[in-house]
Amino acid sequence: MPDSSQSEIVAEVERRRFEQSQALLRVYNLYRVVLGIALVAMQYQSFLSNRLGQENPEWFNKATLAYLAVNLVVALGMRFLPRGIVRNQLFPVTIVGVDVLALSLFTYLSGGTGSGLGTLLVVTVAVGAILVPGRMSFAIAALASISILFQETLVSLTHYSKFEELFQAGLLGVAFFTIAGVTQTLSRRLRKNEIRSMTQAIELADLERINKIIVQRMRTGIILVDGDDRVRMVNHSARALLGFSDHDATFMLPLPLRERLSAWREQTSLRAAPFQLTPNTPEIRINFSSVRSDDSMGDVTVFLEDTGEVQQQAQQLKLAALGRLSASIAHEIRNPLGAVSHASQLLKESKNLDAGDSRLTDIIHNHCIRMNGVVENVLELSRRKAPSPVLLSMLDHLNAFKDSYHEPDDGGCEIEVVVEPADTELRIDASQLNQVLTNLVNNGLRYSMEMSGRRYVKLRGGVDRATERPYLDVIDIGGGVDPDKVATLFEPFVTNSPSGTGLGLYISKELCEANQARISYQRHEDGGSCFHIIFAHPNRIIG
Repeated sequence: MPDSSQSEIVAEVERRRFEQSQALLRVYNLYRVVLGIALVAMQYQSFLSNRLGQENPEWFNKATLAYLAVNLVVALGMRFLPRGIVRNQLFPVTIVGVDVLALSLFTYLSGGTGSGLGTLLVVTVAVGAILVPGRMSFAIAALASISILFQETLVSLTHYSKFEELFQAGLLGVAFFTIAGVTQTLSRRLRKNEIRSMTQAIELADLERINKIIVQRMRTGIILVDGDDRVRMVNHSARALLGFSDHDATFMLPLPLRERLSAWREQTSLRAAPFQLTPNTPEIRINFSSVRSDDSMGDVTVFLEDTGEVQQQAQQLKLAALGRLSASIAHEIRNPLGAVSHASQLLKESKNLDAGDSRLTDIIHNHCIRMNGVVENVLELSRRKAPSPVLLSMLDHLNAFKDSYHEPDDGGCEIEVVVEPADTELRIDASQLNQVLTNLVNNGLRYSMEMSGRRYVKLRGGVDRATERPYLDVIDIGGGVDPDKVATLFEPFVTNSPSGTGLGLYISKELCEANQARISYQRHEDGGSCFHIIFAHPNRIIG
């Protein structure tokens, strides 16, 4: 622990001990008042009257009345005296010193230690050792010993029969020093233990706080439930994966998760199937673990994982295999394809070629170009680098894409950009996002033109309130996708265009998954197509 923290702990311990000393001083003042009242009252009672004040009853009576008056003034004065005086170390020293002298006087006026009043000094010395730390407590014990021996010596000089009580006074002196020493030793040990306990408490609190921070910032969703499936703790990732906002006051297990948990409680070897609550939430893989290993019906920790990360790892393996395949394609297909294309061009330049044969050479050449595009796309997949995500302003990036976009065909186009809120941010590889947008916008413009004669695409972005993750919709005004083709929409080499390669949407899906984003198709309410992209949380590092 740093020295500054240790010094703060010591200061806090000293503050608490000082507050305890002040409380003890108030209690001791109450004891002094009660003691003064008792001494005065005994003067008017028949019992003990032959012992108390027997040397000089008149002076004993006056001394006890004065002692009571002083005690009352001190007890009341603690409430009205300035705080600086009460908290000054000299204040308890003065009070204890007055008590030592007063009780020694009462003992002398009562005939010495045989009266029993000398034993009251034990309480005074013990309280003094607590209120006055260090060597000053031994000074109080020394003062009490000297006072009791001095008064006993005076008594012995006038009453020879009581000379033997000097030994008793000496024992009292030894007791005073013993009490002071033991009290100081215990006080130091208590102080060390208190410092150790507070240090450990602070360290445990720090560890607990660190554990909570770690749990809350983990990518894995964690939920702790009791035996009745009541949620005891849930982290941010679990809320996001299940579509709950951090601002939601209540959190309950969704029905699919409760069903899987109940099934697991009955059979712990059962592996729960992944599920997806809504189209806007990721597919979740679940694992359960009992807090107590032998009690599946008690507290259970639920671990939620986004299968997108697993898919990303699988994609890396797939791309590696595709890279090896693309090398073979480059050697086995590309070179012969180039030769065929070149031969068709040379054949077309022949003067003896009639119109029908010229048309056939055009068909050969066009299909060679298309096949070469397929090879280029496959090679592009194999060459793709790992994403380098950066934090982007969605509005600024979409506007920049709009300004730099060049459509492949002649004719103007309309790209509308709407982002609410305007300060929406996303974390993604900028170049890969542009490639996804280019594929989607190209398709949207083409199908909008075929359906309405207008090249129009709308880019609508924002933040999903449930998951707090940014999203982007690419909306066109085309005819939409047939329902029976939606399931295979993102598979490779699937296309509705006679001139397409069927790899555009597949590549877009692969790029999204590489950046831990998800793309899905939705039929727009106006009949067109809407490609919905849910991005990773901007504060989440993609790796």
